[in-house]
Amino acid sequence: MTDLADEKDTTGPGPSEMHVNNHAHVENQQNIENFYAGDRKPEEYLDAARRALAEHQWGQGCQHYADYFRREPASSRSKMAEVRTEYAFAKLQGRRPRAHLDRIQNEIYALLSKACELDPDSAAAAVLMAIFNEDLDHAFLREGSFSDEAQRASAGLSLEWARRIVTAISVRESPTWQALDERVTPGGTVPIPVLSLSEDERVEREHRMRTLFTPTPAAPVREPRLNPLYGFFPLAGGGVTLWVAITLLSSYGGPLWSLLSPVPYIGMVGVFLASLGGHLTVKASFFNWRRNRLFRRAMEDYREESRTYEENLPSEEQISRWLKHDVNVIVDRALTRLGIVMEELHNTGRITDPLVIVGPANPPKTKLVRHHKVGDGYIASRYTVFVVCMADQKLGAYRTVLNSITGAREPEEQTSEYRYRDIVSVNVNTVRLDLPPGAKKTEDAEPTYAFVDAQQKDTVAERFTLVVPGDRFTVTTKVSTDDHKSSRVDFSRADRALAAIRRRIAASTGPA
Repeated sequence: MTDLADEKDTTGPGPSEMHVNNHAHVENQQNIENFYAGDRKPEEYLDAARRALAEHQWGQGCQHYADYFRREPASSRSKMAEVRTEYAFAKLQGRRPRAHLDRIQNEIYALLSKACELDPDSAAAAVLMAIFNEDLDHAFLREGSFSDEAQRASAGLSLEWARRIVTAISVRESPTWQALDERVTPGGTVPIPVLSLSEDERVEREHRMRTLFTPTPAAPVREPRLNPLYGFFPLAGGGVTLWVAITLLSSYGGPLWSLLSPVPYIGMVGVFLASLGGHLTVKASFFNWRRNRLFRRAMEDYREESRTYEENLPSEEQISRWLKHDVNVIVDRALTRLGIVMEELHNTGRITDPLVIVGPANPPKTKLVRHHKVGDGYIASRYTVFVVCMADQKLGAYRTVLNSITGAREPEEQTSEYRYRDIVSVNVNTVRLDLPPGAKKTEDAEPTYAFVDAQQKDTVAERFTLVVPGDRFTVTTKVSTDDHKSSRVDFSRADRALAAIRRRIAASTGPA
């Protein structure tokens, strides 16, 4: 880079000149060597500061602006405002306002306030002040908006200044920064926010998920058949008896018709038995035919209901897509509630996504269902979503419960922030759920889940636990049953979160 030292006579400083050696850390480990400051003009400092600013040499730029202000000559209010705006921009050092200590933030705010006071029409000062305020508003969860003044300033700012701001700092949560980004890069570089489901898809999702958590149609049960033999035996017996009576009459003639003769009575018994047997046989045959007909109709209805039920079930792909959408919405909510932006999430020098742990919410409200049409594992009616945001000096934790049927987040939510060295323990353990659903938890046992279309099963739950002084986060990550089936959320990363947090704890506490 070009420095004022390059323009100085190489014979060294004269007796009246001061030798300045800047040993402070600056960008690219460069120092200002042999800067002869005794007889420099203020404009030379300003020129050097602007050259450093153009090359993103923030440390040198700040040093030159400080030297200029110590010798600032009288100038117009607009120029004074412009120089203070440039100095404030240099003090940002290519980082968003919230990334600086309070002392630096106060210095930047004072410079921008003075620039706006000196020149109320300065678009650069107004834009930087708007970005400054919007970033801190987002960090401290204060309500902010894209003011008309900031909107006019961003529209009136020169393209050179807009490009300078957008390429130097990234404040994607600032509406003013987004407006500049749109000007510099048509279409913008801000990631597309998570789109909400359309009304039609939301209605379809709720309908299909409710169908999934509705018991499957029950197969009809065939009623017991009536045995025609119960009528056949009396019928056969009656026939034999009648045959005996007729044979007797044929053999012995009229005397057998007297009242004292047993033949008429034998004939009457035969008629009765034959009638009873015939009635029972016909009744059994009719009832069997009728019951068969009703059963066939019930089976047809069952097949139709089953076909309709399965048609209304969601697919495995739909469930995964809906859950991912819901979790992405919750992650955005977590970042907002914690006042954290993606640029603050670093791991080994790289920006990392928040760590997300998703698992069935606690019983008894939560039900589990499994259907061969939507995969092999259990699906929960409610999920606990635990979001871990790992910034440089702190860990942000957010927990809430998601209704997987409607996609709505339940009102209860919990946010906390911890320093890594304050974390007592982080672990994953497995517990057996022994009590019936709805039973009260004891010290030794916990209630199990209710299963749709299934009786109670032997169940174990795998749980992720984060313990800090006075607080505890526990999330069920997986539920398994004695038939070797388990709940599954493909994008839940409990093991990854466990390993990442342990590494950060070890790095913050140092070797034992």
